[in-house]
Amino acid sequence: MSTKDEKKADAGAHAISPYAVIIELEGSLTGGRRMLFDTLKKLLKKEKLNLNEATFIRQALGPAPLDAIPELISALDGEGVSTDKMQAALLEALTSGEAELSPAPMLRKLLDAAKKRNLPVVAISCLPPEAAEAVLKKSILVDLGVTLHDACGTAGSCPSKKEWQAVCHGLSRMPHRCFALVSTGAACHAALSVDLRVIAIADEFTTAQDFGGAEAVAESVAEFDLDDLFARMTN
Repeated sequence: MSTKDEKKADAGAHAISPYAVIIELEGSLTGGRRMLFDTLKKLLKKEKLNLNEATFIRQALGPAPLDAIPELISALDGEGVSTDKMQAALLEALTSGEAELSPAPMLRKLLDAAKKRNLPVVAISCLPPEAAEAVLKKSILVDLGVTLHDACGTAGSCPSKKEWQAVCHGLSRMPHRCFALVSTGAACHAALSVDLRVIAIADEFTTAQDFGGAEAVAESVAEFDLDDLFARMTN
């Protein structure tokens, strides 16, 4: 027969956490930004355009991936290269499974720990729905219970304030109970503006960006403190 303490502990183990974690499908933890860079570099090379990291950083970190293509072509002096065809090629590469995520080992640790705590994890994506779903399904995220919130169609910077609010609403949680693990300054400031709690985890493309206001900033995934994240889920 179970004791009262054992029953209480068992109930706590199965209780849904009042908090939630939101990651970027195209972010540092998933390797999504590297996936986009490598895929775009390969596609642009077919048009004799050489995409380098500096150009990608200047033109492709704020807007949704497909929306960044016109500026990338222009910055690379790609006169005559069709924006529509390049967007279609990127979409095909993502939906066909040609482009795959290479998640950081830390992501698996985060998702395993979240599962034990019954802590919901959502991936927010600025890719078109069919591409986001395809990328998600080929990764470890689906098997570990991560759901998808599509933010495609956002004008300007993506994810926008509206989309951060929408994902919190979909989780039935107030923004201050949601931790956004972001990797760009734009995503950081948009999430902060609607009262999410932000942990910034930069990657090789975003280390120089402004993450002012974030509760914690890691200059790389390796520096991300998972224990610190869970310790913050107490107030």
